[in-house]
Amino acid sequence: MGFDNWLIFMTIWILASLPLGPNALNCISSSATYGFSKGLWSVAGVFIAANIHMALALSSIAAFLTAQPVFFEALRWAGVAYLAWMGASLLRSKGKIDLKSSPPSLSNWQLVRRAVLISMSNPKSIFVWLAVFTQFIQGGSPLGPQLIVLAPSALFVTLAVYVGYCGMGRGVNRLLSGSRKIWFDRITGTTYLGFAVGLASADLRRT
Repeated sequence: MGFDNWLIFMTIWILASLPLGPNALNCISSSATYGFSKGLWSVAGVFIAANIHMALALSSIAAFLTAQPVFFEALRWAGVAYLAWMGASLLRSKGKIDLKSSPPSLSNWQLVRRAVLISMSNPKSIFVWLAVFTQFIQGGSPLGPQLIVLAPSALFVTLAVYVGYCGMGRGVNRLLSGSRKIWFDRITGTTYLGFAVGLASADLRRT
């Protein structure tokens, strides 16, 4: 891959990674609630899920899911249920967590697991990897050398973007206290429910 094509790939992948979605909201919320360092465990979960999405896309599993509506629908509705559960949980939050006096209620592993589940709840992510990568992989050239360039580049961008969202979470934490924290949880929870409704109503095989 030429340097010019690599720059185009990086630009497209950065733009594809920046939109504020469930992963970003989770990283912001984790950092705002538990601190930047602990919020990075949510980034680790996003990174693990990104590797899974990439592996599924590159092994053409996405095409299999598209060809098998039953499996695709099961995955989609599992995602709807999990996002809805996350939204409802935040709406029930009373905003009483205080970093200075309350110990974290979630372990590092629980933050990683939650981030993986949130990321995997949206099967559209697999198609994003597939759609972008297929634009830059040359069929007449060996696949391995191309992936050695593309895969680490995409994963680095993913990691950097969500570390940035964790940094935003620290700023959010300084601004939120008491009733403002309650409203932040309500807005975030409502947004999660919106993602769930959107996933439930969308036909991702046509997007």
